[in-house]
Amino acid sequence: MLRKFSGGQSSGKRAMATEGAWPLDKVVAALENQYGALDRLGDEGPLSVFGVQDNGVNFVIALMQTAPGSGKIAELGFLARFVGFPVEAQMVEAINRNLHIAVASIEANGDLFLMAGMQPVGVFDNGQFALVLEAWRRDLMITLHGLSSGQASMASAFPAAKLEAARNFAMNVAPAPADNKPIDLLASFLGPKNNRELCGDCAGRGKRGFIARECISCDGSGFVKAH
Repeated sequence: MLRKFSGGQSSGKRAMATEGAWPLDKVVAALENQYGALDRLGDEGPLSVFGVQDNGVNFVIALMQTAPGSGKIAELGFLARFVGFPVEAQMVEAINRNLHIAVASIEANGDLFLMAGMQPVGVFDNGQFALVLEAWRRDLMITLHGLSSGQASMASAFPAAKLEAARNFAMNVAPAPADNKPIDLLASFLGPKNNRELCGDCAGRGKRGFIARECISCDGSGFVKAH
């Protein structure tokens, strides 16, 4: 399992968080199985940052070891950066209300950062880790939906966001229109069939009600077949 962590945690506390540390090689193997080849963007002390391209969307995955070269992961995070989109505070608030594991933040220059940070808990399990990767993918889809529909900096507290190579790779520039028609980045990210849209009953969360039961309309996926 994983638990969220605060980006403001000190490096000393990270080094002490060994109880639930996961093997680095198993985590990297699971990422390669999910995304194919990873682009290693750089290392800074115990931090290793990998670039991922998923159906036209770029993001980075940061793996923080308990100590440099320990081979044990104490924290991991996700980062995507969106540049050139019309972003307003009200739209970002709406996106944040529907996110599963991530948080969206506007930079002073208008860039939108989507970030998620986790701490391993217990023994590494491929199946549970796959659910985390799926939750991140859902949060990307919710963010892209918000950007496509036109709806104090946290990025500075996120380790991967401080690495220039990570910031550059995670950048997704608003695509220019082709044949006078806008390019739908969400449709591209969803895949070749492009026949899904955000579930209106649960607003993409996959859960409904005070006790968060699985949404019947979308079977908990957060997305339904487009009309």
